[in-house]
Amino acid sequence: MTKISILPDILCNQIAAGEVVERPAAVVKELVENSIDAGSSRITVSLLQGGRKEIRVIDNGCGMQAEDALLAIERHATSKIHSAEDLHAIHTLGFRGEALPSIASVSRFELVTREQDSLSGIQVRIEGGVLRDVRERGTPPGTQIQVRDLFYNVPARRKFMRTAETELAYITDQFFRVSMAHFAIHFQLCSHERLIHDFPGCGDWSRRAGQVLGQEVSKGLDSFQIEKNGISVWGSLGSPQVQRTNSQSLFLFVNGRPVWDRLLQRTILTAYEALIPRGKFPVAILFVELPPDCVDVNVHPAKREIRFKNPGEVIEVVREGVLSALASSRPKTFSSFMPEKPSFAKGTLSQTGFFRERQTPFNSRRDAAKNIPWVVTGEDTNVPVAERGQGEEEGARGPTGNAEAGEDLAHDRESSGGMPPEARSTFSFSDLVLIGQLANAFILLEAPDGLILIDQHAAHERVLFNSLGNRHGPGASQLLTVPAVLELMPREAVYIRKWMKSLAGIGFEITPFGGSTFSVGAVPAILSGISPEEMIRDLLKFVEEEGPASESGLMAGIAKIASCKGAVKAGQKLKDEEIRHLLQTLDDTDHPFTCPHGRPLWFKLSYDQIKRFFKRT
Repeated sequence: MTKISILPDILCNQIAAGEVVERPAAVVKELVENSIDAGSSRITVSLLQGGRKEIRVIDNGCGMQAEDALLAIERHATSKIHSAEDLHAIHTLGFRGEALPSIASVSRFELVTREQDSLSGIQVRIEGGVLRDVRERGTPPGTQIQVRDLFYNVPARRKFMRTAETELAYITDQFFRVSMAHFAIHFQLCSHERLIHDFPGCGDWSRRAGQVLGQEVSKGLDSFQIEKNGISVWGSLGSPQVQRTNSQSLFLFVNGRPVWDRLLQRTILTAYEALIPRGKFPVAILFVELPPDCVDVNVHPAKREIRFKNPGEVIEVVREGVLSALASSRPKTFSSFMPEKPSFAKGTLSQTGFFRERQTPFNSRRDAAKNIPWVVTGEDTNVPVAERGQGEEEGARGPTGNAEAGEDLAHDRESSGGMPPEARSTFSFSDLVLIGQLANAFILLEAPDGLILIDQHAAHERVLFNSLGNRHGPGASQLLTVPAVLELMPREAVYIRKWMKSLAGIGFEITPFGGSTFSVGAVPAILSGISPEEMIRDLLKFVEEEGPASESGLMAGIAKIASCKGAVKAGQKLKDEEIRHLLQTLDDTDHPFTCPHGRPLWFKLSYDQIKRFFKRT
């Protein structure tokens, strides 16, 4: 008796279903993509028990004739590929020809379809991969597919499904992403016969972003567009102040296909790395368009992952677009926090009783100083985008955890946010009254409307980071009295050789010393107080963990490491002139609101807050 046998078709379909149909959300994704490829202008998804009990997808697309409907439930049957060459230039979303038979093999499946010019349609009913009924029936043009009791005949798979609420969240996330990519189509999502999301077709993807994310979030998005080397990149980026606790707020699309791509995701997160804390994520929408033969979408059975023919080229264009968008958004993002410097005049500020011989524009428009946020931080939302309702209001996190303080902060922002630009007061750190240091870690400043506290280590980190990151051309070097000799592992030596020229550009002098040994003869002058061996080894650790794909990524890593190690430490006593110099350099620094790790470096306690605490109001 032979040991090798051909598996029956039903078992083959169930095996394929294990790859394609992971959960109800995968079923929705496959069916909706087929509806899009059919030229539909309206697609409705209806669910029972989060898709565990029933999934129904109805479209008004081209429909199928009887023969095609029967072929569609066969393995490897497709209308989208006709030759091997087609695999290298795929323009559609679905193409494998495995989705329908795989879904039908693990559910009670019904397909009803009719072509636009046909008088009647056809109904095909399958249970567990077995054809049960085929009949003619009346139905509107288009296709309707009903999937009931998913995995009813595969108990081992069914037990891995989550609660109806969790499965609904996954489906909603898929629904949001495909809706964002195809904004001209009218999408509807229903649960238990109740319409929960309705996205009418629109002519602008930014309007669809407002439908999906809500108007409050979409208003804070800054759009960008760049085209280079036949690659088009566009989208919208959220303010660094708008933060999420997971990566579901990243919407990535390649040639109209929602994808999960590690390189694209890392490129966006690296751009925000110095603006938001580690573990937080921005809101970002990114579209990439390039010739179909430059991207392989046939990498994953569920078509979630892709592979670029020239990934470095694509990532560079994306990085350039994202960084330029963040740079152009800085005035809008931060103007209400740190506008241009004022001219201070002599006088008194009788309203507060704290100031002597100083009068500022705050005297006439004192509330305008509330432009300065009490703490520069982002939203603390633990709800994934898939679980948020349409247009849901976004909350902000108060720094102390005190409910009253949070209400005060919201009131302060509301008070200043509605004022015209000409009414907003301005200031710079170095123009404020220096009170001193607190615990040799925080700098205290007297502002016209409150008390400013600055984390001296975080502030110096930001100054050093921008000083290193903004260098163009060779940086000033400090020769070492005795060159440092580094003995590296072979893989580390490869990295050093690769980036020697870039390191020389900011002041490092590194020379091969034979094998995997290198000599460091000079370091950037701004980092002369740091051990060169420690600096290089931290850099190698960064490269190993982050794997920067370009010189700009490496430079950002160097700047972050160096700024952290070279900055003044908490507990370090500073002279008044040292503090003044730090404040002056901070005034001239881009993004003087967070350290390179994204943590806030200052906050304000307003006089109104103090008065309320002491019951003086």
